[in-house]
Amino acid sequence: MAIVKIRLSLKNIGKMQENLQIKASEIEQAQKEYIIRTFHDLIKALKDHPDWLEELRKYVLTADLLDVPKKLDELIAKFETFKTEEFQPLKKKVDKIEQDVEILKQDVEILKKDVGVLKVDVANLKGDNFERKVREKAPAYFGKLFRKVKVIPIEIWAEKLDEAEEKNLITEEERNEALLTDILIRCLRKTDKKEILLAVEASVTADKKDAKRALIRADIFYRIYQIETIPVVITTKVSDHIIKAFPTVLFIKAEVE
Repeated sequence: MAIVKIRLSLKNIGKMQENLQIKASEIEQAQKEYIIRTFHDLIKALKDHPDWLEELRKYVLTADLLDVPKKLDELIAKFETFKTEEFQPLKKKVDKIEQDVEILKQDVEILKKDVGVLKVDVANLKGDNFERKVREKAPAYFGKLFRKVKVIPIEIWAEKLDEAEEKNLITEEERNEALLTDILIRCLRKTDKKEILLAVEASVTADKKDAKRALIRADIFYRIYQIETIPVVITTKVSDHIIKAFPTVLFIKAEVE
């Protein structure tokens, strides 16, 4: 039995020696495998052992560079905070301002339209006021050229127009046109004392339309009254080319206080 035990021990010792020889061979092989002679040797070693990278960074990179990922994360966190707490509320305010600007633009457009209407209303008011003054002071405005100036009330010549339409002396359209005459005056011409009518258009600033209306309406009154009727435009302002364009229309410039 003793002999057997000794033989087994010797056998185990032999196996252990073999194992040690294998380990030594592996270590020697590993040492040969990772001998670094070139940059490519280093790359290969790092690929085989990625855990070496972190250790290598400590020797290659400065502390500041090593902190870059951490600082980048902190910067991203700050940006997210800014976006959430400051940028988005600011964007909402900007959107609100843009909406207010759009509303303001709409209000301005409405205001422009209102101003346009106001200008028209003021012009009409000036025209109505001018016409009223001419009617009230007709002898003063027309007295230099005519005598016994008398404004015919609209009720009288409106009735005359109705009778003329009934007798087919004028059409309904002509009646309606003549009813829009500003002032109708009966007077005597200063030069020959002949009784005449003046179909007057009163306009602060005269234009071609005023002259044309005076001509048309004077012709209508001539047909129903059978009295010479002069088309007249009384105004505070008229251009010379309009006066020359309508030689049969009498233009009277008036000064209004």
